Amino acid sequence: MTGASEATPLLRARGLRKAFGGTPVFEDFGLDVAGGDIVALVGPNGAGKSTLLACLAGAAPLDEGTIAIAGEPSDPSSAAHWKAVFGVLDDFTWLPDLTIADHLTLMSPERAARPVRAALDTFGIAGLADRLPASLSAGQRQRAALATALVRPWRVLLLDEPEQHLDARGVDGLADRLAALAGPDRCVLLSTHAPALLARLGCRSVALGAGPAA
Repeated sequence: MTGASEATPLLRARGLRKAFGGTPVFEDFGLDVAGGDIVALVGPNGAGKSTLLACLAGAAPLDEGTIAIAGEPSDPSSAAHWKAVFGVLDDFTWLPDLTIADHLTLMSPERAARPVRAALDTFGIAGLADRLPASLSAGQRQRAALATALVRPWRVLLLDEPEQHLDARGVDGLADRLAALAGPDRCVLLSTHAPALLARLGCRSVALGAGPAA
């Protein structure tokens, strides 16, 4: 699951830089993530983990740097990039008038109810399928957001502190699910402050501010 691969990385980032008001959040950052790998970004609040994930997802523009998916250059602002890279980020957007099942159905290529219900059941919230996002607790919305990764196609999954609002049992279940999601043609990059999640995953950690990582 977490071993290094000599094959072309599924995700390769080089020379990434992002600054706000002239102050760099990260610069000259590099990362390789192979197919089947789970890699965790660690570091204190303010280290730039969430910003980096947003830039990789195409939700925020980079100032400098290049990204490649399976060896091919990928423009984070392109539709092709958004098809390959899926981010469940801190500002995950819920449309207020759509139910949780509606949201997942829109993300599913088949637009079918069965995989949507199965995804919600995996995260223990099948009974909330017909509820509106505003009616759910923070923990329930977090589980629903994570369930989207089970129905939406992707090659690179980006998760910003996915353990938020989950209890210890939920964190264990999350680790098991992430291990099952990663495969030869898919990888996971997440940020976390949870030692328990890191221990359960047994994955490689990369600290922001430590320079290029491969």
